[in-house]
Amino acid sequence: MRIMISIMFAITAITAHAVEAPNFVIIYADDLGYTQTSVPMMNDRPELAHALHQTPSLEKLALRGMRFSNAYCPSPVCTPSRASIQFGKTTARVGCISIHDVVMNKKQIDMTKNLSIAEMLKEANEEYVTAFYGKGCTPMGWFKDHGYDVTDFHHKHPNGNGHGDWWEPADKTPIPDDDPKRVFSLAKTAQEFLKERGKDRKPFFMTISHYAVHVRNTSLKSTREKYLRILATENGIEGGIPDISKFDTNAHEMPKKLQALWEKANYAAMMENMDTSIGMVLDELQAQGLEDNTYVIFSSDNGGGQSNAPLQGGKAKMWEGGLRIPMIVAGPGITTNSQCDQPVAQWDYLTTMHDLAGSKAALPSDLDGISLRPVFEKGNDGKLATRDTGFVFHFPAHYTVPITAFRSGDFKLMRHLNSGEIKLFNVVKDMGETNDLTKQMPEKTAEMVRQLDAYLQKVGAWTMDEVYATRTEELEKWTLENQLKVDQLNKQLNETGLSQEDRLELSKKLKESTAKIKHFKENLEKLNLDRNSDLWF
Repeated sequence: MRIMISIMFAITAITAHAVEAPNFVIIYADDLGYTQTSVPMMNDRPELAHALHQTPSLEKLALRGMRFSNAYCPSPVCTPSRASIQFGKTTARVGCISIHDVVMNKKQIDMTKNLSIAEMLKEANEEYVTAFYGKGCTPMGWFKDHGYDVTDFHHKHPNGNGHGDWWEPADKTPIPDDDPKRVFSLAKTAQEFLKERGKDRKPFFMTISHYAVHVRNTSLKSTREKYLRILATENGIEGGIPDISKFDTNAHEMPKKLQALWEKANYAAMMENMDTSIGMVLDELQAQGLEDNTYVIFSSDNGGGQSNAPLQGGKAKMWEGGLRIPMIVAGPGITTNSQCDQPVAQWDYLTTMHDLAGSKAALPSDLDGISLRPVFEKGNDGKLATRDTGFVFHFPAHYTVPITAFRSGDFKLMRHLNSGEIKLFNVVKDMGETNDLTKQMPEKTAEMVRQLDAYLQKVGAWTMDEVYATRTEELEKWTLENQLKVDQLNKQLNETGLSQEDRLELSKKLKESTAKIKHFKENLEKLNLDRNSDLWF
């Protein structure tokens, strides 16, 4: 009898474990490039690891999981990437293609009409607890409006870049020196969330969205001193490199030839501080007994602002350095220290998590993402669903070089949105994008152009002409508004009987409005120059 009872308990335990809903953690870095960690995204190319930066926590994560050599962010800048990842759609389909997207603002795109990852998981299982900590996405506003139960959005505005530089951005309250870019307070908040899940054992989805390594770069003094010593030794600098930043009151004491080395040390220290923060969270996950049933996805919102060699370009550029990013995944069934070379994109995360969570709820029919479960389970042998649209990266931005890129198979096509010039690269053989194949492969080029245009037309993507026209309209409107203010202020200043105090206040306002008019006109002139530029960099 006792044997029978034991067997029944064992079967019950196995069944319960089999149906246990998995947990998900996304750790999202800001402006972290493909080659800026100490983890090479290709096992057989150790030179892809950064020679100076030390990220031991990410090394441990890679050893127990899978690195992706061909992972892409949705956009070379933060805002559209952060919207795309939430909704499983390209930036063109979401209707958010750049920072300060003038067409999106004019059309008043409502992000709440999309299904977020958090909302999808709650459809899969109402027990899921969803949390979002750190840098948000301006057009999405408050993340509690997108299905998140818990956030750290406790300031006057939803968390943006300013929250990585100030504890209270509205009042310019500084972040303590022992919490650069909030890396340690973010870790502690995440740890508290994990402790609660350790107690209630509810399934969860948590995003930790770092402010590092976005400028302004800050780091712990103790960590920075380590890298200052390393760089002083490597460069044969006797007496060492002074720990003086350009923002310090004694900045004039720093020899100019050492300033660049200080910046390198500060950046490397910030990288390590973020990595330490990540390690704190991963250690807590293990301590709470949650590691075995949790998928951890580490990645970045766009390419790095530093060098991304051997990739060309970086942040705000549509070359591989701006779009190809580090990605490491660990979790149930994922082979340790493995590598996947199949191209994937962050808009795949929603569909993947829907699959892994075993959701019975139907997904929206207009998603671009596919489930990555086959490669999670089988690596390069996993067969992914066919992508109807390939990988479309549409970037008609008015403040940088406007390019649309399209990867299909081994090939990546790029189209300059001012000149219409086309480039084609085999980014498997030529990840540095040095050999343009358009003349050698005219049929392939033409076919990819047709596929790209069909997709952009299907989703109603903004055109470059539309963006330029809308930006012109915006600048002209702001100029006119301020000109009317100037006329009104001049009229008030000509009135008799004004007190000295009132006159000073009106003069101050007049100066501000006049400066704005000058600024808007300069931007308009620059816009007219930019729209005629055919430069690729």
